[in-house]
Amino acid sequence: MGECKSTFQIPLAPPLVDHICLRNVQLPLPCAPEAWHRPCLPQPCTMSLRLSCCSIMASAADDDVSQSLDYGKLYRRIEELVRHWPIVHAGYPSPILQWCRALPSVDPGQDIASLAGRIASLALGYLKETAREIHANRPGAIQQEFGQCEVDLHLPKALLRAEQGLWYRCHASLGRSPEGAEAAVVTGEEFRIRNIRCHCLIGINPHERLEKQVVVVSLKFQSPGAHFLDMYQEMTRVVAEEVDQTAFQSVEALVTFVARIVTVRFGNDVVTVRVEKPNALAFAEGTGVEVTRSRSFFTEEV
Repeated sequence: MGECKSTFQIPLAPPLVDHICLRNVQLPLPCAPEAWHRPCLPQPCTMSLRLSCCSIMASAADDDVSQSLDYGKLYRRIEELVRHWPIVHAGYPSPILQWCRALPSVDPGQDIASLAGRIASLALGYLKETAREIHANRPGAIQQEFGQCEVDLHLPKALLRAEQGLWYRCHASLGRSPEGAEAAVVTGEEFRIRNIRCHCLIGINPHERLEKQVVVVSLKFQSPGAHFLDMYQEMTRVVAEEVDQTAFQSVEALVTFVARIVTVRFGNDVVTVRVEKPNALAFAEGTGVEVTRSRSFFTEEV
């Protein structure tokens, strides 16, 4: 991803940026990560998308939807792409823009980052296509060189021990290579594994030392690299099993213990870990601690 960002020129955002949004679209995937590691099984997926352009002023001034982006058409194109994922059949046009990102070694159907990138590429390609049409009818009504897209995918059943599953967010921008080729360039990405449910001894109160209680662990990774998709399911299982065996007195010690596993054992550069105790306070949904730790934090500690 770093190579793409340094090669492609990405224009700065103009002062006025507007957004076309699709929120919580149900996109059943024909092939996706599955909790029992069975390949190529349909899985539920929820997508949200924000497509940024400059701008919808002409549409607002003329009260004319033809001067803006048709979110219905955008949805139908995305739905057509996802219906055949990971195969892009011959009858469906390839994305107008080439997605620029390093790829993991997993099967394409298990690579939700690749799917999000395809969706972002398609959306930015549609933006470019529409901008040309608007500009032809009303020159200067929309800036043709600028475009950004944020895609969120949520797979609620991708992980056996994580109650809220796997979340992925991709940021992409229109970019141009030195040769003039346009691309949807990934400028940032984030993985979240939410609510890994564990049971362990935790706390300093006498009653907390008598019986294991529920703790909920969530992990967040910023641009972790292509290797992440090769090991996140195994990492989640190990975190859950290791936490189940602990007996710390403080949540601070437990959250640091989890951060060490994720960074040192599984080779992630940085992780944000949140650990919550849902039953600690009667009138609070959860109490907990969140920390961000790097691998170097632990290696330099030795």
